[in-house]
Amino acid sequence: MSMVKRLKNKIKPAPIPDQAAQNSWLFYGILFLLPIILLASLEVVLRAFNYSDSQSLFITAGEDYPGHLIANPDVSLRYFHKQDNPPQPRHDQFLKQKPANGYRIFMLGGSTAAAWPYRENMMPSRIIARRLADAFPEKQIEVVNLAFSAINTYTLLDFVDEILQQTPDAVLIYSGHNEFYGALGVGSSKSIADQRWLIRVYLKLQHLKTLILLKDFIAWFESSTPDGLSLTGGTLMQRMVNEKSIPYDSALYQSGIEQFSENMDEIIARFKTAGVNVVVSELVSNVRNHAPFVSTSVAELAPANEVYKKAQMLDRDGQFQKAREFYYRAKDLDALRFRAPEQINDIIHKLGTEYDVPVVPMKAYFEQNSPNGIIGNELILEHLHPNSEGYFLMSEAFIDTMRLTGMIANEWPAAMASNDYRKAWGITALDHSIAQFSIMKLKDNWPFKSVEASGKEIENYKPASSIEALAMDVYYARIELVEAHLQLAREFESKGDIDSAQSEYRAVIEIFPFDQSVYRAAAWSLLKADRIDDALPIIKRSLRVKPTAESYKWLGQIYFRYQDYLQAIKYFELALPLYSKKNPQVVSLLAQAYEKNGQSKKAQQTRELLSGKSSTSP
Repeated sequence: MSMVKRLKNKIKPAPIPDQAAQNSWLFYGILFLLPIILLASLEVVLRAFNYSDSQSLFITAGEDYPGHLIANPDVSLRYFHKQDNPPQPRHDQFLKQKPANGYRIFMLGGSTAAAWPYRENMMPSRIIARRLADAFPEKQIEVVNLAFSAINTYTLLDFVDEILQQTPDAVLIYSGHNEFYGALGVGSSKSIADQRWLIRVYLKLQHLKTLILLKDFIAWFESSTPDGLSLTGGTLMQRMVNEKSIPYDSALYQSGIEQFSENMDEIIARFKTAGVNVVVSELVSNVRNHAPFVSTSVAELAPANEVYKKAQMLDRDGQFQKAREFYYRAKDLDALRFRAPEQINDIIHKLGTEYDVPVVPMKAYFEQNSPNGIIGNELILEHLHPNSEGYFLMSEAFIDTMRLTGMIANEWPAAMASNDYRKAWGITALDHSIAQFSIMKLKDNWPFKSVEASGKEIENYKPASSIEALAMDVYYARIELVEAHLQLAREFESKGDIDSAQSEYRAVIEIFPFDQSVYRAAAWSLLKADRIDDALPIIKRSLRVKPTAESYKWLGQIYFRYQDYLQAIKYFELALPLYSKKNPQVVSLLAQAYEKNGQSKKAQQTRELLSGKSSTSP
């Protein structure tokens, strides 16, 4: 073959234009799909190896409560890093299968709705649940608290779908103080974008294991770099702030207001569309005894601190109505946005009217119980968290609103007055000491003090009593709160102080009302002291948690002593089949109750059970 022919054979003709275009599209198509394929493969691998714990809102309550769900402690990792020492929702159990006579309520919000700085026994939801259970004994009322610190309406919106899966009847909302600095808020250190639509996309994608891996890597990198942000120093309040000054009516301020309005609009609309009752509360703050954190001069607006001083002057002069106006104005002008401006309350009322949703007049309740109608230290511990009286008032305001709007039932039965609940509620000096220490820790840091002066009071603090020392042990997790209360209860019992012991038992019951053994311990303490009348309601309440042979037996004995033999027979008959073997004491008492009630034949049959002569059930 000649050289020319060989060269001709090696030379390939150029592809025709259509082929070139097809090859180009194929190349760019593969280039576009390749990262998607790689990410999808990574997601499959991460799921196969079960990377990261579940961040679902609800998980099974545990081995001892397989039929119940709780809020997942790890759900906060959707919005915080593990290195943040993130806040967690409270422990509130509810049944996986909603009973036919059930009425299920979810409470949503931030730290106030979660009763900070108190624990579960002061949650307004617990007080509401107790009062509703007493008012409607024929129903199984569940009030599940999903609130926790440093979250805002983005988190509430993120929870909606999972809450709806649990067939709620009603939702109670107290939210708005954290709108600027809560996770994903416009001024928050945990913000990821300025645009709401981007945050909404992020919330939709956050369940992907690939995104969780990326978040974990970023958190690790930030915490490991020499000049990285300290994620655990100071207080959570301090760590959540990115923008330390958000002047009134500024662009960032308006972004926060729009964020709240749009999120709340969507939250209410979605619950209402699903047929769920919604109750939204006004927000309250300490306006009289809390000066603005940050005072700025903006255009024609007076600085917040000057407005606050004017309010104090009017207050001293007895011009209380005018003083109230200036106090609220000073609060709204405070550029460090930890207290919700009144514009948030205006939006709540606007949405309430638009969606025909009841609004809890919380400000009126607090003002009516404050000197000269101005909310201050009497009900608020620092800038916005209520004290125990304030939390009782908050629960009362929700209860009254529910009753007036005919939730649960059109006609509500007469229930115990709220003051009766306050007097007998399960909260003790230990709980108050823990709360006071938590507030002390908060106020010993920025923004209550300069960064340089932070931590000095806590560093030098010495407990003044054994209760305060125990409270510090609880605060620093050296002992569980429930165990601390039980320890005190046993100490009081050993000294014969049954009333104080009962207060500690009641506190445990309100902290963890799902444990039948605590009711039993409280009732036994009273029975041993021959305080039968006091033991009776505790035993009956325990039956809502779990009926036991022992509880039924005690009730039978109490009613036998009262000579109410029909009731005694009822409870002895309920107790008998719950024993693994025939209980001679219960059989004997049941026979006596039959005899006393004129049922001699049944009495004889029951006695024969002891001798084994008859298999006939009484």
